[in-house]
Amino acid sequence: MRWLALLLVPLVLAAGLWLLAGVVAPGYWWSIGLGVAWFVVASAVLARVGRRHEALRGPLRATFLACVAIVAVGFYLTSVRATEVDERIETGVPASELAPAPEPTVDPLAPQP
Repeated sequence: MRWLALLLVPLVLAAGLWLLAGVVAPGYWWSIGLGVAWFVVASAVLARVGRRHEALRGPLRATFLACVAIVAVGFYLTSVRATEVDERIETGVPASELAPAPEPTVDPLAPQP
């Protein structure tokens, strides 16, 4: 049962985080808020399961804390630490510098065959 807990906790946490923070959330801040809320709810549920099944308390707690640490480091690396964007920005030519468009050879208002 302990090994099953070690496998199920990360899968359930990842699925809930993906669903709430990635699919349901309408924006960036909602995504962060729903992700944090998901981990708070999961913590309460796992604590309750740990109280009922004494043998699972340690594995559940350790697995949950490891998942929290991984998510926190991932969030830090992708959202907090990144302050520069190193991308090429495509620029266009101002309309005033463009050559005039050629005159159409066909009347655009005339019915086409």
